[in-house]
Amino acid sequence: MHKFVCLGTLEERIDELIERKRELRERIVGSGEGWLTELSTAELRELIALRGEAVRE
Repeated sequence: MHKFVCLGTLEERIDELIERKRELRERIVGSGEGWLTELSTAELRELIALRGEAVRE
């Protein structure tokens, strides 16, 4: 894959953000998702539950 990004542009900053997110994902998840099986029920619930501020009444 090739990228054509101009230096000093918004496009460059977006590309850097995407790369940082990709690196973070790799550090957290790694090559597998086995860490999910190690979560307690409460931890899993907290991970997938909507936060209060996301719910409108």
